Amino acid sequence: MALAGEARAVRRAQARREGRSSVFEAPPRAPTSRETRSKRRGAGAEGGAGGGAALGGSAGPKAAAVRAAVRGEARRGEARGARASPEPSVQPLHEAEVRGSGQDGQEPAPPPVAGLGLGLHGRAHHRVLGQRGRRPLLPAPGAAAAARPRAPPSGGPAPPRLLPARPLETLLLGGRQPGLAGRPAGQPWPRASRKPGPPGNLEESVRGYDWSSPAAPQSADPDGRQAERRSVLRELCANASFVFPTKERSFDDIPNYELNHLIVDDRHGVIYCYVPKVACTNWKRVMIVLSQSLSDRGVPYRDPLDIPREYVHNSSTHLTFNKFWRRYGKFSRHLMKIKLKKYTKFLFVRDPFVRLISAFRSKFELENEEFYRKFAVPMLQMYSNHTSPPASVSEAFSAGLRVSFANFIQYLLDPHTEQLAPFNEHWRQVHRLCHPCQIDYDFVGKLETLDQDAAQLLRLLKVDKLLHFPPSYRNRTASSWEEGWFAQIPLAWRQQLYKLYEADFVLFGYPKPENLLRD
Repeated sequence: MALAGEARAVRRAQARREGRSSVFEAPPRAPTSRETRSKRRGAGAEGGAGGGAALGGSAGPKAAAVRAAVRGEARRGEARGARASPEPSVQPLHEAEVRGSGQDGQEPAPPPVAGLGLGLHGRAHHRVLGQRGRRPLLPAPGAAAAARPRAPPSGGPAPPRLLPARPLETLLLGGRQPGLAGRPAGQPWPRASRKPGPPGNLEESVRGYDWSSPAAPQSADPDGRQAERRSVLRELCANASFVFPTKERSFDDIPNYELNHLIVDDRHGVIYCYVPKVACTNWKRVMIVLSQSLSDRGVPYRDPLDIPREYVHNSSTHLTFNKFWRRYGKFSRHLMKIKLKKYTKFLFVRDPFVRLISAFRSKFELENEEFYRKFAVPMLQMYSNHTSPPASVSEAFSAGLRVSFANFIQYLLDPHTEQLAPFNEHWRQVHRLCHPCQIDYDFVGKLETLDQDAAQLLRLLKVDKLLHFPPSYRNRTASSWEEGWFAQIPLAWRQQLYKLYEADFVLFGYPKPENLLRD
């Protein structure tokens, strides 16, 4: 009982201290953090307004001086923090892709685009590193310094730098962007051209891989020849009796990963569909010079042959249609159609069987580690009864073990090949790479008339005063070369192979090789 009485006395004393009339009245609520901050701000304002009067005549100036010193120190601290942690720099999306933002052909989640108007203010064009969802109109401080080319490592060339891409409004309107590099129209870019040295890549030095077919007629009327090629292509695409897979689908039905061969140059309004083994290395170099997508020590390349081969075939170097999804999201197809309508579209083709032989020679008769591991080893295992081929291409070549042309044809005809993966681009059919029945090409060039066609195309693009197509080094062979390559291939295989590439023969006006398809 004594303990209970003492407890009641303690509770009554505590209630009196808290101003409660009874022990049964609830204790006062503790202030929240927001209320505490508001109270402090109010006290500070009162102190700033009447602190001088409360302190007396001499205390007011002193208090004001103290407050001014505190504010100055706070500003200096903020300035030091800003210098230590600068704002994130704005990087063009094309440059961000070089550092890796998914593999080509994949369709990642679209960027946060509220509407097409967002792109018209130039915002859908940039990404702020480290701040997702923000797209400022102007680069942050320090972005220009971060974009300057770094000094090259000792003994090696300076890595090329991708130049900023163009605002979306100029892309939508199909116009040019004058003054991007401060170059007057019709004048070459101010860069001293270097004479190309010997090719560093074995495939380029062995020019036998780049030879054309023996029949290379030169027409006295290139415009008429071009009109005929385009007319034949359009008529066959409209002919319901001429059928091949994927012919009837629309452009919207083409998967995004199948648009990775369409290179876009927005500066000159050009779209190029590159076909491997059809002078595509040099045409890619031309596209780099025109688009100024690569620079050497801060200056865009102006001589196509100055551009190293390893940069030419780097997919990050070029802006291709399959990257539009990553950049423009759900508006990518609409923007592609605008460009296809307004830009000049071209491609170069080649006799399909000659292209196959060229691909075989460059990828399997030269030491190529990637193609040996990925293609030659399975061919040797499946078609040559080599259960354990050497691990490296150098070991295989030293042992005299190589894939034969017959093995390569077997691989192409095997129905299981494309069940595992689509044909490699070096032997995939041209109509599957460039979709000629879904895209109305303005210029169809051929390797057999490369020199004439290249000069005509550069005139059509109005860039013939700025650059010249690099000279070709083709090995002119005898008229019997094709029969020699197919001499050991069974007739049934040759006929099946023609069926596999028949659409390319017909669409691009190559005659049926009757001498190979009969006994």
